[in-house]
Amino acid sequence: MRAASLPLPILVSLASFALYGAVADAPGFLFPEVPRYGGVVALPEAAEQPRSGMKLGFDIVSDTKPEEVYKGLESVARYLNLNAQAGHKPSDVKLALVLHGNSTKAAMHDAAFARHTSAAKNPSTELIRELKRRGVELFVCGQSLARNKFPVADVAPEFT
Repeated sequence: MRAASLPLPILVSLASFALYGAVADAPGFLFPEVPRYGGVVALPEAAEQPRSGMKLGFDIVSDTKPEEVYKGLESVARYLNLNAQAGHKPSDVKLALVLHGNSTKAAMHDAAFARHTSAAKNPSTELIRELKRRGVELFVCGQSLARNKFPVADVAPEFT
């Protein structure tokens, strides 16, 4: 008896369907506080809901492609959107982010970012300004700047 052979793409698709079921539609993301960044979905049944008075620090270390917004920055926007969805204002929480290691490029002003990467400008600049307007404290590690040979003058004015 001879086994039937299927083309690889069909075989992979069938295996994926068997493992994961039908592909569901992507949820409709909401952006109640930070437009276009850090979209959230309503999860009223989640065991842990956003609370006022939280103090959080985001330690961002990962690099990204030069033309992409840094994912760690989007996580901070997502937190603000979660809080807004729960009825909280940005001032109801105290947030700070610190860029270390390879993520320090995200702190560069546009001209410096262009000098250090293949991108024409820093794709995270708009999001950085949105976070700053909402009271997020923005820090970049001086040791990481030095190790990466980035002069302090290359850092955008939004950062400390």
